[in-house]
Amino acid sequence: MTKPILDQRRHERRKLKVEIHVGDGSAGGELCFDSRDVSEGGVFLRSDLLLEVGETFFLTFVLPGAEVALRTRGRVTWVNRDSQIGPDDPPGMGVQFLDLSAAEREALRAALE
Repeated sequence: MTKPILDQRRHERRKLKVEIHVGDGSAGGELCFDSRDVSEGGVFLRSDLLLEVGETFFLTFVLPGAEVALRTRGRVTWVNRDSQIGPDDPPGMGVQFLDLSAAEREALRAALE
């Protein structure tokens, strides 16, 4: 397990449950995850199915109150297997957003306020 270093986070996280669709950008399959929390810089995806640190993929999600889906690439930066970080922390993975546009970042910022 690679633990996130809280001091290295540049953006404050907010509890926000959003359905996140993950895929490789091709016409192939897509996985669906629920977020636990979201920040301007990334998201924690709750899941027993964990990808490896460093893996990249496309994420698509709709923010509460928004009409348009955000689509960006993401990279797994850390994983939590079997609640190893703490008893209240579910298994899942931290994902960094890689290429949000300025407009998408502003929409995300507004939704998190």
